[in-house]
Amino acid sequence: MVGLIAAENFVPPRLTRPVEPEYPKDLHSAGVEGQVEVIFEVTRRGAVENPDVSYATHPAFGESVKKVLAKWRFSPARRDGLPVHQRVKMPVMFVVRSDDPLSKWAGRNVFKRFENEPTEADDIGEWPEPSAWIEPYYPPQLNGTGKREEVVINFVIDEYGDVVNPEVLIGEDPHFIASALAATVSLDFSPHLNEDGEPTPVAMAVSYKFDEKKQDQWERVGEVTDPQKRGSSKSRTRSRDK
Repeated sequence: MVGLIAAENFVPPRLTRPVEPEYPKDLHSAGVEGQVEVIFEVTRRGAVENPDVSYATHPAFGESVKKVLAKWRFSPARRDGLPVHQRVKMPVMFVVRSDDPLSKWAGRNVFKRFENEPTEADDIGEWPEPSAWIEPYYPPQLNGTGKREEVVINFVIDEYGDVVNPEVLIGEDPHFIASALAATVSLDFSPHLNEDGEPTPVAMAVSYKFDEKKQDQWERVGEVTDPQKRGSSKSRTRSRDK
């Protein structure tokens, strides 16, 4: 089930001063790439508190990230225009080559820098709509577990309508997170035009709710409505519920 995070009076924190963690030399020399997911709190002043590594493909990657977390600075979250304390979860990628794993999967550069802060979707009066909402697939590694989870991804729609700079705001299991990230970067939007008719980046968020029972229901419905797709393991797209 896909739903937009309306967040009527809430603006999530945004990383303004990242500090690159050191790539463990042995892993870099061996060509080993990896990922770390960190949980921490962003204070009203934009500082990082209570950092913790929730997941790491190798312990050395996690230790490297922990060493630099206190140096990160954020634009704090705001509610009703006032800065508030906010818990955050973010992925950190370690890649030997210049292109990161998510960009390699998407076939394009998923991470980019902007000269100016993207416009918040709440500020443009109407939330952007993709050509079709993509339902992330329930991870096959978790089949039979009955596990459920919500994953919230914050991202930017760039001047070409592509999704870039995805950030995990809510989510615990790396399998769910990977599925949600894959679905998010696959979304295709029409670029937002400002008052001068120029395309401008827009920041927004999307929520994915993973439920194995619902996944089974969607598969059975798909088989009934389109027999040619029976047995297909590919993700399907659907319009967002009105």
